Amino acid sequence: MATWELAGQARRDFADMIEALTPEQLQQQSQCGAWTAEGVLAHIASFVETGLGGFLGTMVKSGFNFDKVSVSMADTQLQRPVADVLASLRAQATKSAALPMFPEEMTVTDIAIHTQDVRRPLGLEGSLDDKVLRTALDFMTTNKKAKMMVTNKPLDWVRLVASDMDWSYGSGAEITGTGEALLMALGDRDVLDELSGDGLSNWR
Repeated sequence: MATWELAGQARRDFADMIEALTPEQLQQQSQCGAWTAEGVLAHIASFVETGLGGFLGTMVKSGFNFDKVSVSMADTQLQRPVADVLASLRAQATKSAALPMFPEEMTVTDIAIHTQDVRRPLGLEGSLDDKVLRTALDFMTTNKKAKMMVTNKPLDWVRLVASDMDWSYGSGAEITGTGEALLMALGDRDVLDELSGDGLSNWR
């Protein structure tokens, strides 16, 4: 059984990054849809604040549309002061998902991508923890539930190679980039200009 310690680490690291932002930076548009940096915090915190009953109830009200569920739960957290949301996130950092079908690796991946969603537009220094990044890359390339993370990049006949770490996946035409860039591409973020290799023709 997963200990959720890695998810806890990812949540705490995310909270540390958010806590250092100015009020203006909190309202900066992230790379995730219409969410600001504060909106991304609300999204991540909503999964430690919402229990199984609340989650299922929101699913029913949202017509079992997971995107609508995420937005609804995040909107609830946006009504709270940022300091309170951060405190709750840290206090429940190792809390498992309300639904057993959501493994720890999925939560780690969600936080890893959203961390960069916030960091990149703001030009913040820093990088993902190596174990968090590896876990996220492995999840996005080997777990069928990765489709819930909106990845639409075909992985057949391509070989992904991280240029800054000992990580690769697949076989075929090569796509090379930093581990972070590969993860963001798998998460359907617009980072293809950070990648190179013959396999890119399969991703454009």
